[in-house]
Formats: sequence, structure tokens, C-alpha cells
Amino acid sequence: MMALDPQGVLAKLNASTPEQITALGYLKNEVIGHVQKKEDWVQHGVLRPIVRIVAPHSYETNEDDARPPFLTLATFTDEDNAKLQALQLLASFANAGPTFLPPLHAAGALPSVLSDSCLRSQHPQIVLAALRVVRGLAAAASYAPSSSPISPSSLADTLFTGSSLESLYHILSQRTSNLDSETQASIVAQLIKDLCLDERHQSALVNSGILDALATKLASFAVAEGQVLPRAEIIARHEGLEDYIPPPANSASSLNGVLGAIASIIGESPFRACKLLYSPSILATFPAADIDPTKPSISRFVPNVELPGLRPTKHVDFEPMNLLLPHTLQHVTSHSAIPPPGTSREGLGRNGRSASKYQNSTASRTPSEETSASNNDIDGEEAESPLIPWLINTIRSRSGSEMLMTTSVLTSLFKAGFSYKTREVDLGLLVVPVLLGALNEIDHKMKDVDYNNCNREIISMLNFLEEAPAILARLITDSESLQKAAFDCNAVETLCKLLKDSYETPPSLPKSWSWSPHNKSQDSLNELPPECRLGEEGQHRYLVHRIKVRQNALKAIGAVAIFKDEYRKAIVEQEVIHHIVESLTPSTDNPVSVVLAACYAVRMLSRSVNILRTALVDHGVSDPLFQLLRHHDVEVRVAAAASICNLVMDFSPMRETLVDAGILKVLCEHAHSHNAALRLNALWALKHLVHSASVDLKKRAVEELESGWLVRLICDDTEDDALFSAKTRSEREAAQDTLDDMDGDIDMGLAEDQYRTWLSASFYKTPTTRANPDVRILRLAETRLEALREAELSPVRKARHDDLAIQEQGLGFIRNLIGGAHSSSNADSPNDTTEMIDFLFSTLGQDRLFDILASKLRVKVLHAFSQRGGASSEARILPPQTKIIESVIYILVHIAASIPRHRQLVVSQTELLKQLAKLFNNQNREVRVALCHLINNLTWQDNASDGPGCSQRAQELKNLGFLSKLEALKEGDDELDVRERAKSALWQMKPAY
Repeated sequence: MMALDPQGVLAKLNASTPEQITALGYLKNEVIGHVQKKEDWVQHGVLRPIVRIVAPHSYETNEDDARPPFLTLATFTDEDNAKLQALQLLASFANAGPTFLPPLHAAGALPSVLSDSCLRSQHPQIVLAALRVVRGLAAAASYAPSSSPISPSSLADTLFTGSSLESLYHILSQRTSNLDSETQASIVAQLIKDLCLDERHQSALVNSGILDALATKLASFAVAEGQVLPRAEIIARHEGLEDYIPPPANSASSLNGVLGAIASIIGESPFRACKLLYSPSILATFPAADIDPTKPSISRFVPNVELPGLRPTKHVDFEPMNLLLPHTLQHVTSHSAIPPPGTSREGLGRNGRSASKYQNSTASRTPSEETSASNNDIDGEEAESPLIPWLINTIRSRSGSEMLMTTSVLTSLFKAGFSYKTREVDLGLLVVPVLLGALNEIDHKMKDVDYNNCNREIISMLNFLEEAPAILARLITDSESLQKAAFDCNAVETLCKLLKDSYETPPSLPKSWSWSPHNKSQDSLNELPPECRLGEEGQHRYLVHRIKVRQNALKAIGAVAIFKDEYRKAIVEQEVIHHIVESLTPSTDNPVSVVLAACYAVRMLSRSVNILRTALVDHGVSDPLFQLLRHHDVEVRVAAAASICNLVMDFSPMRETLVDAGILKVLCEHAHSHNAALRLNALWALKHLVHSASVDLKKRAVEELESGWLVRLICDDTEDDALFSAKTRSEREAAQDTLDDMDGDIDMGLAEDQYRTWLSASFYKTPTTRANPDVRILRLAETRLEALREAELSPVRKARHDDLAIQEQGLGFIRNLIGGAHSSSNADSPNDTTEMIDFLFSTLGQDRLFDILASKLRVKVLHAFSQRGGASSEARILPPQTKIIESVIYILVHIAASIPRHRQLVVSQTELLKQLAKLFNNQNREVRVALCHLINNLTWQDNASDGPGCSQRAQELKNLGFLSKLEALKEGDDELDVRERAKSALWQMKPAY
């Protein structure tokens, strides 16, 4: 082709379609594979004409006349050819790096590429070319500078909304399977994996039906491998699910992409994890049914499909998917996990995984869960989805990214509570060793890699090193057995090596720009229009890789160090403490994500008194943490306050240094924050700071915090009231979409049709055929999904959870203020406890303090939202929470441990004591033990002069029924400790009256 001058090319790009094709072909030959020429042509202004060819202004979509995408094949016209070549050029510019993002943004490339004329085109090659442009933009944005107009978050905001989201759904749900459609789906899945990190986007992808479409693709891999459960087709036909068993995936399908996208959408959400398990394709392909192999397939008996349960306990005699696992483990899982006849299964049913948001808020099933459980099984037991053992087998049979993404999905399901508790054995023996073995192997391969010439294989290995520690951290958090499995597989050595490597001097890396004999001055470049001006350089891919590895290695190190001092000691012996402390200092190499991970690691390591008093002190951890308390990012301040908690304990040598530096003032300021998490952590740190502190420091803490604010923290429902008062009438009606099943009270009055509408837009939006709403199992799934969604997404519930947590720490603060009394032979001599009690009485008001404590023990009437915009609905009742009760009782225990005058004050609080008398049958043993301590202290006689007063107090307690309550504890309590404490309190109380 004859060489064209820039003006000639621009003229052809704005001419007829054949001229455009000529110019586009010439540009492709010029710029593909040549960064310098790309820069030159951008400065000549070719981007806007190219974008105009992709989506001309005259293009308008008429929805009535639009043909269904992917179903008809029209003639490939010259306009289509021009559009295809324009998209290929845009992809080439996007792949050139972050420098090209500003001009592409200014030219309007992204909206044009995401338009229906591209993503809904009837020509698959055009759809594919458009997706490649978006993929290139996403890759460049991942290491672009902060000044870039296109960032991963802004790209996600554009991609996961409106018509773009609908286009992604159609691409994923194509019924025809060929190389083009599978490549399109693979790119979409990769985009979801890389960009879907925000709760808003995850919810949008669920509501749009994309999670269901991905679930269908996941099921197709099991079909292709012949790993569908026996009789699944018969069971599906019986349940009305036969249309949901997908055809087998073809060889072009990407399991890695599908699993990665699913993992990103689910995240840490039990609701979205349940949404995956209850997708019609998963229910049809992996039915949770009692399949009896002794019965012939022609038998009239067809087992009903059950919904996989939250915290499942229903083991059946034959679980076919377990046959895919090694025999010994399958034997352990299927038989050893079943308790002997007559044994309660309640203990097996509790996962005890505090990392799960849902499980944090309740230790047992919610009423809604019990209701849906009873629909499945009259005993209330629920089975595990066969998808769980299938995923474990996939981890063992796959390698690289496929294995890693499978582990990520399995981790989300496990942490959400949808696996047997006994699966921890399988995970510890089958999954953790595989994951760490692959991590070691890939890390070894990366020793001699040239980071300046990264091919697809090297990029895949870099991604593995970045992601594997984070997935491991999620998997082992709050599980002692999995932490032990990781430790036994040398996780500490592996993770510490990754952290050290991330601080090594990087290899020689080239600049992303190239020299040109026609370089223009900065002034002349500034005169160019925005679409002709190149942006700043981004970071090198290797430097971004180092930061991600550092961040996730710190997370994993913190996860290993949660429980055992032995593991924390091993981390110290790897000599990485100085790297952890260095990661606390914000810099270009230590962005906020690294600082947050370092705070977490320090917090876990500081749980060891030995390490707190040696390694952390030696490396000066207190200084950077104190500086972070003033950081501009509130998330950093929250994390720093949490890490400070252990550093201000009475046994910490850093306490005095921090006090001298002004930690008290900073924490009190944060305790006034509008951010509930920061307020909570600051109050928690203050609680530790005043424990066993001097009277002077305690008084300063109360004065700095302000007595009125302290009363508000422990008395008012700040978050709940703020939510309630901030809502307009319409917002209040919207808020009733969520229930607070933690409260165990009356329904907020949600209109049923509102939920049906929401669910029909997401649960039933499947890529096969339109779902039948009369299918039994789908109706049950609706009910369960409603309950989980309500429990997880309720802003009302979150506000009350925050209030209760803050009140607990506020009461703990008061408890520590009056704790630590010194013994004295004189009953009325002043000591620390007496002085602080009198100080609190004078500061807060004696009657006011006791009224507050009594109010914490009463049943609370919550804000009631109206139903359908009418008058206020029935009042909702919240019983006092166990931790609050415990804190109140121990405050009274400390007051009663002071002098007779204070004991007499407690006994005179008749209404308060009546509330306490109701708590002797509390299910929590700590509450019953605390009550015994209180009776012991109230009936204590300091000396002979206190005899009449002691007798009077004992008589008052007897009149209120405390004697009979104690005798009942002594005779019938299940806990030995409670019986012994009750016996001691009775022994002291009876002689007194």
C-alpha cells in the first residue's frame, strides 16, 4: 500500500466507507506492534475519527425493530468491515498501556465500544473485537497512575450498569456454543473476575442473572466430564428441572474464567453463595437427594431434591460425589462424621466460623432458616450440596489458575457455611497441601524470569503468586485445624519468603516510552486537543505484582497467626518483622491496601505477650501505628485503632510511650467519629488503655472522652436512630424490605409481591428456558433466598449490630475504670476502686448510672416501620444481648467489691435486682457465673462493724428470690463451674441472714 501522510489518512477516515477501510488497513499496518508509531498517530488525532466509525452519531437503536442478537446472521457489509477494523485498532491502542488511556477516554472510546451496535452486533467477530478493546482498557487501568481518567473502579461502574450489563448477560447465555461464543464468554468472565470487587457491582451481577448464567456454564463442565450424579436426569424430570441440565461444555470453554468470575461475584456473602447453589442448573446437575443405589432406576420411587443447607448436618449413607475423593477421606466423611444413635447433632451443625458476616450475628439458625429447613426435612436437618465434593475433586485434578479459582469458589462456600463441618478434614488434607505445593512450585519457576518479556504463561504465574496467598488467608481464617494444616505444609516459610522477595531490589526495568526524533515540547503538546495528548506512564507490571504479593502475603501471615503462639514464633524466626513494620509506612510502594494488611498482621502477632514485649518493641511498631491514627483514609484509621488495642494493654512496654505521645487524646477524638467502625475500635482501645491504669489516667480518659458522650455511647442507639431519622417516608418504606431475624421478633411487614418481583428478575433469569414458578424446589429456594437476603443486606440490622458492639465496649470501658482495687484492712479506707466509683458517681450521676445499667437488662422496643405506607406496624421486641448483660453484671460486681457503702447502694436498686433475678436461667454460662460472683460480693462482710449491714443485704436478696435461684443453680445446672460458684455464694449468703 502506498504511504499516506497524516492529513490524507484523516481525510479518508472521514470520507466514504471504502475510503475508511483503506485508511484503517493502512493504520493497522503502521501501528500494530509499534508503540512509537501509535504515539505519533495519536498526536495526529486519529482516535476520534476511529471512534466515530465504531459508533457513528447517526446510529440509533429502535428497540421495536431490533433483531435478536446472536440468533440471525446478516451479510457482512462494508460498514461492518470498517467497524471491525476500527475496533481492532482501538484494541491495539488500548494494549499499548496506561499512556493511551487519557486520549482514548477523551475520544469517547469506551461508551462507543459498549454501545449496542458493538456488544449486541449480529456478527460475532465484531462483539469479540469490542470485548478485546474493553479487556485492553482493563489491563492498562490495572497499572495506570491515579491521575488516569480510566481506573478499574470507574471501568466497573460503566461496565456493570444499564445496557452494558444486559449485553454481558446475553453474551454469557448464548445457546450456541462455538469458538467465537466461548471466546466472548471467556473475556466477559475475565472482566468480571478482575473488575467486580465492589458490593454494588456484585449485587448488580446477581440481579441481572449473570451469576445464574455462570452457574449454568459451571454445570456444563461437570456434564462434559461425565460427573453428573446418578439418576440426576430422572430426578430433574421429576422435579421439573430437566431443561436446566446444560449441554456439555466444549473444548474452547474456560473453566478458569467461569470460576474466577463466580468467586468475584460471591465474595464473602452467604446470600450470593446460596444464590449459586440454588441456581436451577446447579440444583438439576448436582441434586441434593438421597440416592439409594440398591433400588433399580425403573423403580417408581424418585427421591425429592432438597435444598442444600446452611451449616448442613444431614449425612446420608451414600453420597456419590464422595466417591471422587480418596477412599480413606470419603470413608471418614461419610461415616465417622455421623454421631452414634441418640447423640444430638447440634454440635456438628455449628460451624463456629466467626469470619462469616452472617454467622457473626447469630450462633444458631434464624427463625426463617428453621422454617425453610422444616420444609426440607422434618428433623430440621439439611444436606450438603454435591457441588462441594465435586469442587474438591476438581482442585485435585486441575492445576494452575483452574485449581486456584476452584479453591476460591470452594472457600467462599465453606466460609459461608454451606459445607459439612467435617469438610475441614478434607480441606486440610486435600486442598491446603495442593494450594501450598503449587505456590512453592510456581515461586521456584519465577527465579529466572525476564519481567520485561512476559508471555501469557508468565503472566498466569504472576497472577497465581498474587492471588494464592489471599485465597489461603480466607480459607484458614478462624479455623485452627486448617491453620495447623497450613503450618505443617511450611506455609510460614513460603509466605515469609514471598514477603521478603517483595522487598528485594527490583530488576532493571525499561521505561514505557520510546525515543522519537520528532518529540514535541511540553508546551506544544499542551496545545493539542485532549484526544491527542498522551497520559502519564503507569507502573511496570512487575512493580504492581510486588505490591499485590506483599499485600496478600501479609494477609496470609496474619491469618496463620490468629490462634497459636507456636505459629507466631515461627513467623518471628523467619526475620520478617522489620518488613511487616516497614509495610506500615504509606508510600508509593506501600499503598493503602498494603498498610491495611500490615495492620492486620501486627494485630494478630501482638496477641502473643512474648512477641509484643520483644520483637514488636525492638522494631518500633508503635510509632508508625500511632502515625496511622491520623491518616486521611478512614479505613486506615480503623485498622490502626484495632492494631493499637493490644499495644496499650497493661503488660505492653509500649503503653507508656504511646500515652506520652498523646494516644489518649487521639483515641477519644476517634471515639467521637461519625464512622461506627472507628468509634468502636477507638473505644475498644480505650477500654484496654484504662485497664489496671493509674487513677489519674482513668480520670483523664473520662474527662477527655466527656461524660455526656460516654453516656450516649452506652445508652443511645446512635446508628439505629440515625438511620431512622435520616429516612424520608419513601426510604422508610424501602427499609422494610429487610428484616432483622437476629432480633427474633415480629415481621416488619414487607409486601410479598415486592420480593417476588425482585426474585423473578434474578433467580429466574436463566440462560436456558423460562423458569416455571410452580416448580416445588424453586419455590423453596425463593423462601430461603429471601431469608438470607434479608438477614445480610438489612441496613437496620447492621445499624443495631453496630450499636450493640459499641455499647458493649462502652460498658467494658466503665468496668475497667472501676476494676483493679487494692486490698485494705479498713473497710472504708479509700482505694483505687472506691475512688473511681465515687468519681463516676459524681461525673455521670449515681442514679443515672444505675438507671442506665437497668435499662440494658430490659427488653427493648425497636423502631417499627409502617406497612405499605400506613400507620406504624406492631412493635418489635429485642431481648437484652448476652454480652451486654455480662458487662452490666461485672460492673455491679466491681462496685460490690468496693466498700460496704457501695454494696448497700447496689442492694438498694430494687428494680435493677429484679431484672437480674430473671437472668439465673440464662443460657449463657458466663452470665450465670457472673451472677454468682455478684452475690458473693454483695454478701461479703469486711469486718465486724459490717455485720448488720451484711445481714440486711442478704435478707434483701433473699426477699427478691436470689436464694432459691442459687439453690436451683447448685442442684440443677449443667456446668460444674456454675454449680461450684453457686455453692460458694450460698455458703456465704445463708449465715448472713
